Amino acid sequence: MVKVIRLPRAAVIVFSLAFGVYHGALGILNIDHYDKPWFVVAAVLLYLLALMVSLTDSPGLKLKNYKAACSLITAMLLPLAMAAAVRAGHIDAHTTWYVAGVATLMAIIALRQHLMMAWLGVSVMTLQVLAWGGMSLLFSAGILGALMLVAAAHAAAITLAATSMAVVDYREQALATAAATAAKSAARNERQLRVAKALDLALPFLNKIENLEGKLSEAQKREALGLEAQLRDQIRGRHFDSADLLTEIASARDRGVEVQVLDDGGLEQLEEGERKSILNAVAKQVAKVQTGKLVLRSVADEKWVVTVTATRPGADAPDLFLRI
Repeated sequence: MVKVIRLPRAAVIVFSLAFGVYHGALGILNIDHYDKPWFVVAAVLLYLLALMVSLTDSPGLKLKNYKAACSLITAMLLPLAMAAAVRAGHIDAHTTWYVAGVATLMAIIALRQHLMMAWLGVSVMTLQVLAWGGMSLLFSAGILGALMLVAAAHAAAITLAATSMAVVDYREQALATAAATAAKSAARNERQLRVAKALDLALPFLNKIENLEGKLSEAQKREALGLEAQLRDQIRGRHFDSADLLTEIASARDRGVEVQVLDDGGLEQLEEGERKSILNAVAKQVAKVQTGKLVLRSVADEKWVVTVTATRPGADAPDLFLRI
């Protein structure tokens, strides 16, 4: 089993914030390098605000859209503010701190699944810096490093997304397996319960047959046939277990009616009260049948739950055909 190393979310936020604040600190600590310091102060504050917004989002893989948009807008405004703060000819390692700052913001939103916004932000920043200071800044201002940082974040984001999907799939499979196991266990328990009920019902009569050495009277033979029918009903008609209905079925058999009970899953989908009401209605219909053959069947995924069909040999049509 692979052991997953989990890092505290607060620790990750603090580390990322410290890394991002470093770039803003460079701008403030070297404020005397700028012609218009207030633009620098505004740019640093805007950058730090966007950094906080992007890092303090709720847990989850994807950053909220409006927070990603805040970082993108900040990435587009920082080069403009810094261009107003210092002349193009007055460039050193500290006056382009915002290049790394923008790269940090775009890397964060790339990791949080906003790849298009991340590449748009770093691309616009690159064009603004080159338009302001010339192609020489491509190497001296850290633009290549910024592009590489976003590219690395892009690759990591794809890996994170794939891992997240794998985790979701694994969780769904685990839940499906647990549900299947629970269903099998429930089915096994139900079978055991029905076997126990069948044994409780059949054993006394089987002992009687043994004691009589199989020499049954006509009444006992009829009783045996009735018992066999009850056992068959328990197997085939699992949820036709209403006391009133079972009484009516037994009475119908005593009248000579052939009764078949088939449960194909329609009744188990119902609430207890609704099932009881339907079975009571079925019992009333069973009481009306005096001769012939009676079939009670539950069906699943239909507008009705139970069909009641009564037929007589030689009749052109059923005496009773009802959907409940």
